Amino acid sequence: MSDDDTAVFEIFPWNRNFETGIDEIDQQHRVLVEILNRLAWHFASSTSELECGHILDELLAYAAYHFKAEEKLWKAALGEQEMVRNHHDGHQLFFVQIQMFRSSKEPEEKVMAELFNYLTRWLAFHILESDRRMALTIKAVERGLSIPEARKEVDSQLSGSVSVMVSALLEIYGKLSAGSIQLMREKMARLRAEDELARLQHDKLSAALAQQATDHEEQLQFLAYSDPVTGLMNRNGMLREIRHLIQQEQLPRESAALISIDLDNFHKVNARFGEECADRLLGVLARRWKDALVQGGQLARISGDEFVVLLLDGGKVEAQLTALRLTAEQPFVLNGGSISVAFTAGVVRFPHDGADDGDTILRQADHTLFRAKQEQKGSWLFLDADAQRQSVVRQQLLADVREGLMENQFLLLYQPKVCLRSGRVIGVEALIRWDHPDKGMLSPIHFLPALEHHPLMIDIGEWVIDQALRQMSVWNSEGLTLDVGVNIAAVHLQHPNFVSRLARALDCYPQVAPHRLDLEILETAALGELDKASDIIRDCQSLGVTFSLDDFGTGYSSLSYLKQLPVNTLKIDQGFVNGALSNVDDIAILKGIIGLANAFDRNLVAEGVETKEHGELLIRLGCYDAQGYAIARPMKPEKIAAWKTQWRPFPEWSAGETIKQ
Repeated sequence: MSDDDTAVFEIFPWNRNFETGIDEIDQQHRVLVEILNRLAWHFASSTSELECGHILDELLAYAAYHFKAEEKLWKAALGEQEMVRNHHDGHQLFFVQIQMFRSSKEPEEKVMAELFNYLTRWLAFHILESDRRMALTIKAVERGLSIPEARKEVDSQLSGSVSVMVSALLEIYGKLSAGSIQLMREKMARLRAEDELARLQHDKLSAALAQQATDHEEQLQFLAYSDPVTGLMNRNGMLREIRHLIQQEQLPRESAALISIDLDNFHKVNARFGEECADRLLGVLARRWKDALVQGGQLARISGDEFVVLLLDGGKVEAQLTALRLTAEQPFVLNGGSISVAFTAGVVRFPHDGADDGDTILRQADHTLFRAKQEQKGSWLFLDADAQRQSVVRQQLLADVREGLMENQFLLLYQPKVCLRSGRVIGVEALIRWDHPDKGMLSPIHFLPALEHHPLMIDIGEWVIDQALRQMSVWNSEGLTLDVGVNIAAVHLQHPNFVSRLARALDCYPQVAPHRLDLEILETAALGELDKASDIIRDCQSLGVTFSLDDFGTGYSSLSYLKQLPVNTLKIDQGFVNGALSNVDDIAILKGIIGLANAFDRNLVAEGVETKEHGELLIRLGCYDAQGYAIARPMKPEKIAAWKTQWRPFPEWSAGETIKQ
């Protein structure tokens, strides 16, 4: 497994409910979650040799740093309050507990299981309840409340909802923790089995010994590929069966099926009857389900309450699921009590173009199960065929874009922005194009939507910024000074290193004044996380660059958003301009946007000026800066100078009068 694989392996996914609102604390909490994910991977990976002692040392080092920083913040804000002292005591108990794990003489697997269980509960209770309580109290004090008033307000805010949230996260993380422990146990069993198999292969000195080794090997194979609780295959065993199946020649498309099953609310069985009875129920359920399998079907238990069914005949999925449901609904008698079992399932038919290996097929089934649990718990969902095709198309497009970047197939065109009345050129907007070797010149609509939220969008954005600055430098040398606007995607803007990378790019072109670079961001992208976007914008503005809010009016902004977002310019979406000649509602919207820009002292640029009449209307309404085909189409950079020399506005624009707002 590569470093890239470890980066996305999350036993404990970060949950936004953990955020306290204090960035310094939240970032340190993220470090703890990252440590747990990385350590969980080490113990789940067959290639890891990390020891338990190293894990505990890393946790202690993290805690010593984090607790000191956190307590300093609490004490500075709240003084020697009892809640601060209690928080400190909670930290000390953490050290004591980790030291107890460190000195334990129990087997390493048991220590790790107990450690994961402890940290799961600590994450939920300490961060979600205790740290959030402290943070909210500080926020209330900063608003002017006394400490008793702040505590009373916070108690009211957190009553009820937090306990429910903690319980929910404990259930979710409990399952994830159990899954990681299961992976560790399977790993240990597999490693012991592999070591023993290797030894036996060298020790077969006689026929009798060979027979004995064969018997022993079968036993080890069972341990490596079987679930000890139910006797079914485990995850490794099922993966082996899927791989064998897809390796068959001429396997018809979508002829087989994989069903991922999760028992609903199984934690209640553990709570009511205890873990031993819950395991006994799983064993009985496994025997019932094996008897209910259609011909050629195979069953595996891959974690605590998750099962997988492999069917050779994908057309029998509905019949198989119905049989499993009816069987599970028959009562199970446990310690004098009776209980029935329900489940949710996700189904993938294969082979298909979006999956050609067992791991991918099993992962797709897990993802479909996750969707089913969100959308229709207690039933089942199939992996959508359109989603399969779209996934294949998108993966190919991503590969083509990567190749296009490497082969310099992308280029920037520039569309002028002008003052309609005076004709003064106020700048240009950089617009990306793809000179595809097979499809010709492609506009952004053919490739950027597929890159949304993908890290490749960051590579595109970095390339655009560099190319724009490079072109500005060339224009400088030719005596042409132009401001340039570049579009920045949300995933790029919100990247942790965006500001530092922008600073490095500006440093590479010292002859270009930073204020001439304008970063255009979509309204919807900026307002998704307003505080974060505002902080990033201010950090970038400290470097000298300016910001425009693109496609203004198409998102969900309010006056408070506009007041808080420190952009320099609003760009009116071309849809409002195009429709204004025939739609009074669009004219009303234009008036409203122009009024907002004036009220908040923002510059204003209208997009989509396609005709002389569009320009006349904008001038009458009080918007003078614009871009569009009536002014100029996007053009190659070497044509800008000649265009600028001959450009003149329509005479009607120069004579326009402004409507009083």
